[in-house]
Amino acid sequence: MRALLFFILLLLFKGCGYKPIATYAQNALGDSVYVKLIVNLPNPENSVEFKDLMNRLVVQRFQNRLASEKDADSIIIIEITNVTDTSITQNKEGFTTFYRATVSVNYTYDNKRGTQKTFQNSGYYNYAVNLQDPLNTFQNRYYAINQAVEQTLTKFVAQIAYEGKFNNEK
Repeated sequence: MRALLFFILLLLFKGCGYKPIATYAQNALGDSVYVKLIVNLPNPENSVEFKDLMNRLVVQRFQNRLASEKDADSIIIIEITNVTDTSITQNKEGFTTFYRATVSVNYTYDNKRGTQKTFQNSGYYNYAVNLQDPLNTFQNRYYAINQAVEQTLTKFVAQIAYEGKFNNEK
């Protein structure tokens, strides 16, 4: 019964022209990728976490392999360009209790076929302020910045898929 269900699903996906994002990503990026990080000096920990997330995305979502800069088919340059904290809620005394971290990120990919594209994405995430424990506030902000960066990664996946589908057909 499972085999029949699997066969039917396979037929449906193949019949409707479904292709995974990895197919389009490989059209745009090739088989191997090098991720280059430009560190955001005010937020170096988040920058390093960002590179780890990007490496994981290249392997899992794009199904490419990571390579050295000289051996890679494409180089993706990533940079957190700006982090803005905006007060969104205050208590009765006028102290901020919630902030919104808005993160701007630049993605540039350059492949061996001579295509170079830059994408500017932004994401946001809200975090709580603990007036009694600044370390807790720091950890909340760190987490919020990482969540906002993940939003930009999702947008980047869609942009690469579009590039692979419409601008770099093999």
